[in-house]
Amino acid sequence: MPQKEEVAGSSSLSGRCDRILAVFGLTEEELEKCVNGFSEENFIGKFQFGDVYRGTYDGDDVIVKVWTKHDRYKVLAGENEGRVLAGENEGRLKDEMVLHHYFSRYEFHPNAAKLQAFCRRDRYLAAIYLPNPMAIDTLHNLIEKDTFTWEQRIKVAFGFASLLQYMHTPHPNCPSNFPYLICNIDAAHILVDQDHEPLLFDFSMISGGMLTDKRDLLNHCIQGCCAYSDPNFAQPGEWSEKCDVFSYGVLLLSLISKRIHKDDGDCTNVPFVYEWAKNEHKQQNSAGITNLAMLCVEYDPQKRPTMKRVVKHMKKLHIVRHNANGWECCKMPNGVNEVLKTRFRSKPRPGQLPFNHLKHRMRKTRGCHQTLSSGPESSDSMSCSDLNQEFDLRGFKSSFGVNNAIKVFSSDDLSTYTGGFSKENLIGEFQFGKVFRGVREGKKVIVKTWWGSNRKCYGGGACNAERLKDEISLLQHPRLLSHPNLVKMIGYCFEEEKLDAVYDLDPQDSLHNLAPKDEFTWLQRMKVIYEFAKLLEFLQAPNPTHVPYRLGNIDAEHIILDKEYSPKLIDFGATVGGIILSFRDSRNMCLWGCYGYIDSCFDSGAYEARDIFAYGIILLCLISKRIPREDESDEIFLAGKWAWDEYDKWVDEEEGSGFSLVHEDLREEVGFDPNDGVALTKLGLECVDCDDSNRPSMEKVVKRLRNLHVIRSHAEEMGIQK
Repeated sequence: MPQKEEVAGSSSLSGRCDRILAVFGLTEEELEKCVNGFSEENFIGKFQFGDVYRGTYDGDDVIVKVWTKHDRYKVLAGENEGRVLAGENEGRLKDEMVLHHYFSRYEFHPNAAKLQAFCRRDRYLAAIYLPNPMAIDTLHNLIEKDTFTWEQRIKVAFGFASLLQYMHTPHPNCPSNFPYLICNIDAAHILVDQDHEPLLFDFSMISGGMLTDKRDLLNHCIQGCCAYSDPNFAQPGEWSEKCDVFSYGVLLLSLISKRIHKDDGDCTNVPFVYEWAKNEHKQQNSAGITNLAMLCVEYDPQKRPTMKRVVKHMKKLHIVRHNANGWECCKMPNGVNEVLKTRFRSKPRPGQLPFNHLKHRMRKTRGCHQTLSSGPESSDSMSCSDLNQEFDLRGFKSSFGVNNAIKVFSSDDLSTYTGGFSKENLIGEFQFGKVFRGVREGKKVIVKTWWGSNRKCYGGGACNAERLKDEISLLQHPRLLSHPNLVKMIGYCFEEEKLDAVYDLDPQDSLHNLAPKDEFTWLQRMKVIYEFAKLLEFLQAPNPTHVPYRLGNIDAEHIILDKEYSPKLIDFGATVGGIILSFRDSRNMCLWGCYGYIDSCFDSGAYEARDIFAYGIILLCLISKRIPREDESDEIFLAGKWAWDEYDKWVDEEEGSGFSLVHEDLREEVGFDPNDGVALTKLGLECVDCDDSNRPSMEKVVKRLRNLHVIRSHAEEMGIQK
């Protein structure tokens, strides 16, 4: 068993911020022993996706979080009811492990729980945390208790505000400049330790930083925690730091008023804490911490302060000034302080409108006569105008495509659609599996199934679940969902040893199969060349909020043509960039592309240039009717090398004035122009130039294609838009 770093049993800051270098796996038997067979005595409460227990492991008191099966747990009640889909909880555990791995290289924030171990087995999916000192209870269970004092409540509020400020600040060595968004803040997700410091232990919906940017994803039935979620988001609005600020405001109101929402399965009849507070606020003149809480739950996100501003104004409270020297978040390590000094300077997207002030549907509230604060109010007052002097607009408009929600299929469903994955329905292979034709509810589809182990390139079948997860995110992003040359996902299958995706596409065939065929005409080939270039131009276009997308594994087998011979990209197994904020080094470090399409300058850091190289191979293959494939000697035909060899021969022999690699049969077809053949050959050779600095950008590629005679004269006939 891997050795974990020793953690002191004292309540010192060094104990809270110590790194746990080895996060290791538990068996089902070890997990059950840890929590005493999931006994009632060990049960603490529920979190958004399961149950929380006390436990003991290796002599330490631990907290065990167990995700429930996707068919058992309703995430939100009432109007927002939704179920966790197959594979989502596995993805959440993976995200937490990635997050822990990143923060283990730096100082831990003292108010974030540290992952010690995990269990990922048939019956259990669990995370084990090591609070130091020992946790008393969840904040949800403590809020209504009289023994939970005013000082302890403010200490929790201040510590958690400090953590959110830390998470909302861009972190060093992240591939993006995006803050971490928690997205499911809830008192049930916060432990309180023996020193009454808060510990956030659930990151199931976290977005940004090293993880996928989920702010704009469609069809997410999970929109935060009931009674804590931003109404602007719950009624399709924006994901941003301001959503976390709203949830924090609800938490702060609960702490000072001793009121807590208890989810009994009905979120419609009882007013939420922030609704009750607004009704009370109209009847009182509030200042200090009450006023701060009310600003955080403003319906208009523009009026909410940033967490940096919240922390700044909490520091002005008398109780904080008097006690801060003994609070852990006030004596964080220098590394954390340096991060907190960094100011987030991201700008809105071009043309991005400010947050809309969405009118909240107010429920009928019950009369209540108690004051907002159950504890002594600070004499330090602060005005709304003072707090509103600084706020950030970092939200992005999104809508939820309810009618296009991703579906979950069983392996039996897919076997039915594909005729038992019959040989007759096999289209071909892609880098990580196979692609089949299918019929679902009388409509043609294609089914992509991942291999259990990768046969074609290093990467490993264990990474395929992550690839499927990324693909679902990509194909649900509004910007990508609308592109005509990206396949549309209907649903997926996530079962043990079975990963599949189902796409809405009536296929003609793969480009790999069609390229050598005589019936694949010149105009059809030109349509593919032009439209695929447009797709790459779109993916590589500058985007102020994201780095450009890089596909990383372009292959003719990954392009399926529909009945109109329009290309559809069907695989994203090596894609990074855009909303995929991490470079996915753990699974892509040795994936240089697909055989026959790998950039000869693969060690270059110019990632977009690798896709341009692969595009050049596609272009050369289409005009020459040659395709990278193994011959009888098991050698791969390399189109780039062959093209340059042919060019060298032509130069040596000085044959004519225009070098063209267009196949002789294609030169006789409708729409062919000799000058186009020369221009296309030159463009293909430039794309596969060994010096990637000589390769044209995809924007320049598209401009040169537009100038071809065949595009100018036959665009309407080919059904393309210039």
